[in-house]
Amino acid sequence: MLNLVIWVFVALFLGLGFLSCFINKIPGPILVFLGVLVAQLGLDHGPGWGAVAIIAAIAIAAFILSKVITRVAKKMQEYSKKASVATTIASLIGLAMVAGSGNADSTTIIIVFIVGFVVLPFLFAFLVESIRQKSAALGAKSATAATVVYLADTALKLAAFAYAIYSLITMGK
Repeated sequence: MLNLVIWVFVALFLGLGFLSCFINKIPGPILVFLGVLVAQLGLDHGPGWGAVAIIAAIAIAAFILSKVITRVAKKMQEYSKKASVATTIASLIGLAMVAGSGNADSTTIIIVFIVGFVVLPFLFAFLVESIRQKSAALGAKSATAATVVYLADTALKLAAFAYAIYSLITMGK
């Protein structure tokens, strides 16, 4: 029974960590780290302290790199907080699109991924920034910066999540 409770907590942390890959306000790598830590401390055969340390390092690196990438992108081309929110909303729509295309062939799924996680976030940010700046050209530049930051941040968070899943699948081996 205790193992079930522990697995529920691990799944909860990992589920929220996965969602945070697409929602900037949730500290996903930290939640993923907590999920793996709970597994290590609570299960008879956890993923190992090495996996916990690697995920902690990825979480710290993701946090720092996210801040650095945001600063660099904003120095190159300023974009609004609303553009960041727009990329988040678009990525959630993209996530729903990917979930809805589960039975499709691999080519369709790849296209849905590209549209859902690159094109839609850019288009949403472009609409927000074009309206805000009253210029399509400036809107495109700002939307590009916002989208690059979103993609980099998402990739960093997904790295922590992917390694956590890998460590849990291979634990005890």
